[in-house]
Amino acid sequence: MSFAEEAQSEEPAYLSAPQVTQMLRETNVTITGDFSLEETEFLADILNAGALPVSLEEVYSNAVGASLGEQALEQTLIAGMIGVALVFIYMLAYYRFMGVIATITLSVYIYLVMIFFNAIQGVLTLPGIAALILGVGMAVDANILTYERIKEELKDGKSVKSAYKAGSRRALGTIIDANITTIIAAAVMFYFGTSAVQGFAVMLITSILTSFITAVWGSRVLLGLWVNSRTLNRKYWLFGVKGRDVRGL
Repeated sequence: MSFAEEAQSEEPAYLSAPQVTQMLRETNVTITGDFSLEETEFLADILNAGALPVSLEEVYSNAVGASLGEQALEQTLIAGMIGVALVFIYMLAYYRFMGVIATITLSVYIYLVMIFFNAIQGVLTLPGIAALILGVGMAVDANILTYERIKEELKDGKSVKSAYKAGSRRALGTIIDANITTIIAAAVMFYFGTSAVQGFAVMLITSILTSFITAVWGSRVLLGLWVNSRTLNRKYWLFGVKGRDVRGL
């Protein structure tokens, strides 16, 4: 069996393992060893196989410039604004006056996040936009948990003030648990992730902390001011609750 046939049949990991015993100061390098003429010719053919003067014919080429990334960023921003607008419309239609409070606090949330991001001289990349939109979802979820609790208390026949206090208190624990678990996940991504993942994690943590301040604390303060003024007393429709659904009314 020839050296070439033996090499092909055994499928070795390598064909030759030359050693360098001195510095290479020349362009011509010689592999020395105990080779037969057949082995030498076979190795020469293998080494020269990648240097064959074969002409290449271009079949297809495509250049991707920075405009593609810019277009994707613009489309993502537009999609994000449409999504946030739809969330605002849903909150206003379903929760009425509480939806107005949620829209105000969510707008403040987005504004504060953008101020912070500009302060740290961050670049608004696609992961950053995704984290911002996810933060909006977390803030809306916190509002929905609180508002649904308040609606349940109103349907049980409690006054607006009592329903506000009880609903806010019962929803707070769930909101804190959801935010803490998300922050832990974001911290893990920041510790083990690469640059893009770390940017997403930083933006997500910032969004969650800001949404907790605005959607939880800010929303409760604004709604509490209106409730304590007694302007909303017995106006169940402002909370998205029909009068016939209130027990004892």
